Amino acid sequence: MSGTTPDRGTIRLGLNIPLFVASLISIGVGTFIGMVGIWGYAAQSLVIPEWIKTGHAHAAWWSALILLAAVVVPSLPLASWFRKFLLATAFICPTAWVVLGEYAHYGLGIEPAMYLMPVFEIPLFIALLGTALTASGVKLPLVTAGEAKPGRYDILSPVEVDRRIFLVPTLVATVGVIAGYVVAGVFKAAGKPVTPAALVQWHDHLVLISTSAVISLLALRILNVSEGVFRAATRIMEVSLPLVTLGLLVFVATGANSLVWIIPAGIYYLLPVLAFLAAVGVLPRAKTGELPYVSSARPALAFSFALILVTVVLGAYIGLVWDTNPNVTVTFKQPAGVQYPGPYPAKFLGTAPVKGTPRGLENAHLSPGSWSHMAALWIITLVLVATTVFNELLKRPGLLYMFLVTIPIAPAFNLAGRLLAWWTGLPASAPGGIGALWYAGHPIKGFNIISLFVLGVVILYMLGKAKK
Repeated sequence: MSGTTPDRGTIRLGLNIPLFVASLISIGVGTFIGMVGIWGYAAQSLVIPEWIKTGHAHAAWWSALILLAAVVVPSLPLASWFRKFLLATAFICPTAWVVLGEYAHYGLGIEPAMYLMPVFEIPLFIALLGTALTASGVKLPLVTAGEAKPGRYDILSPVEVDRRIFLVPTLVATVGVIAGYVVAGVFKAAGKPVTPAALVQWHDHLVLISTSAVISLLALRILNVSEGVFRAATRIMEVSLPLVTLGLLVFVATGANSLVWIIPAGIYYLLPVLAFLAAVGVLPRAKTGELPYVSSARPALAFSFALILVTVVLGAYIGLVWDTNPNVTVTFKQPAGVQYPGPYPAKFLGTAPVKGTPRGLENAHLSPGSWSHMAALWIITLVLVATTVFNELLKRPGLLYMFLVTIPIAPAFNLAGRLLAWWTGLPASAPGGIGALWYAGHPIKGFNIISLFVLGVVILYMLGKAKK
């Protein structure tokens, strides 16, 4: 199967191994500083610094975006300079932003470091945006050049996907990124509280929901659903994401009830529902074209999307019950004397107590939701290149089965730990509920990141040696 030319309606999926490694470095950095927050602060009942939370979240989700780029780059007609630019920014920028920007400025108090953050963040955004637009079929001057030619470290699969699944998510996520720059430049750089507080939601929710939509659609393609189902899912994405964008804009600008954006988000929710149903075998399948190992990956994908469905519902519940207007948030602990949850505080005070609080539920929404999306994307990626990597190069197909077990259970322990920590009915004599995350989720996730990183480095070595 072909589909590598820029004017066709489909492209072939695959994997660029250097970008795969870069994505693992990014999530490794994010996970490491998250561990510092847990064991250096939270486990000792200390407030986790804001820079750890922000750096942890950004590096982790940048990893997902870099990995999505890795999946499409092998079939994109990118100019040589732009490929190198993408690789350089993917390897350097997330770590540099966290260490030389966030940590240096907020952790060490070095004021000029604040100006280094956009130096690293903007080039990464430009690189990822150019890649996503090219994947959407947009021919960008200087960025695209001639025919797509897979490089030495590219692996192509036979799976083709419609280019249109990338365009609307790219545009919507770009709106979210711009909102993030407004939050950083107008409020955080000036040391002011973000007003209205929902500007943060307009930033992160647009990026995260767009990424989630693409992951769900890729899962549907990997699971070999019928063309009718895939077209319907694509239409759902194209309708829901702009409506969520508009709903959040109305919510932020007018103070309307949160229903204005949660109802459109309910339309988006159909996408992970469809991915789950496809994984359990309910939806009709195409008669031909199923990849090897897809049947083995179905339980892992079903489990991952079940976790996604739970964590997304928790977010909707928080929005309907507590975050009902743009000036109220459960994200931060409120000042003394202010009814909880109250207005966005003028000064960051750290997270609220977990047990029985809305913030405790938000902990169960954000972190396990991020882990579950990353788990689904890792499984999709591994299945795409399973034959080449595990059969032909490594001759160790059993490794894939190991990852299909260890990858989805890490977010499950995360969610269990968060919910047990929040549950007021847990007996006082019972061990700490959060231990499911600290003592099971974290070690398994760390094992997955390190193992996948080693896998990527080994593949790089083997491909380089084979093609010399």
